[in-house]
Amino acid sequence: MSLLQKTAIITGATRGIGFGIANAMAKQGAQTILIGQDPERVKAVESYFQKIYGDHHQGVVLDVSDIEAPSFLCILKRSFMNIKIYNKGIARDGLLIQLKREDLEDTINTNLLGTIHMCRLVAKSMIRKRQGGCIINLSSVVGIDGNVGQSSYSASKAGIIGFTRSLAKELGPLRIRVNAIAPGFIETDMTADLLAATEKKQALLDSIPLRKLGTVEDVAEAAMFLAKSNYVHGQASAFALIYFFRMSWLCLATEYKYIHTLYNICI
Repeated sequence: MSLLQKTAIITGATRGIGFGIANAMAKQGAQTILIGQDPERVKAVESYFQKIYGDHHQGVVLDVSDIEAPSFLCILKRSFMNIKIYNKGIARDGLLIQLKREDLEDTINTNLLGTIHMCRLVAKSMIRKRQGGCIINLSSVVGIDGNVGQSSYSASKAGIIGFTRSLAKELGPLRIRVNAIAPGFIETDMTADLLAATEKKQALLDSIPLRKLGTVEDVAEAAMFLAKSNYVHGQASAFALIYFFRMSWLCLATEYKYIHTLYNICI
């Protein structure tokens, strides 16, 4: 199945995994709507895509917390979205008892409720156009396995998996396929700081059978497979094993610190 004459809307498209997915889809002929919050980044990415792939690629500045902004609703009304990728996500790491309420709410609102609201609007548009469609949500391996110091992030990503499977049952009869990708640790500019320490990176590599980190291109390949498939539907774990490990990149370096901190707080 080709992506020619298909339109893909991708959130978080200005960097990292979102950019990688958008780039892969544009290479396969899809028209892209590139959503980001930073106006300068959005403009730069739009210019790049138009220069490389043509003028039919559009950047949109949008805060996913204001998903019903008139500019976004206008795009949904005038364009048919064949493919929707929700990649926007944040993490507020730390022990649960130390996190502020606003940190918890920001994580849930952005990761889980942002996914739900975007899917609701895009699904309405797809249903009205009666041409089927494909929705792909980005979860995480911690949504399956959990991780020390990431309770709210893990909860938001686990919620995306449950939501994806439920939405798949609702939209399947309308030929709208819904899936999720749950990657392990992926090497991006946003994870560079975590890999700054040589010993931490080596410990991470030792925990991965392939002895290499996942890349945005690896996740993009998974997204391309789901976008092109005519039958894969309701899956949230099919790609959870991309360089799967039990998030030891964080636990190895910080578990003792967290446990020691927790002990001091509790006594």
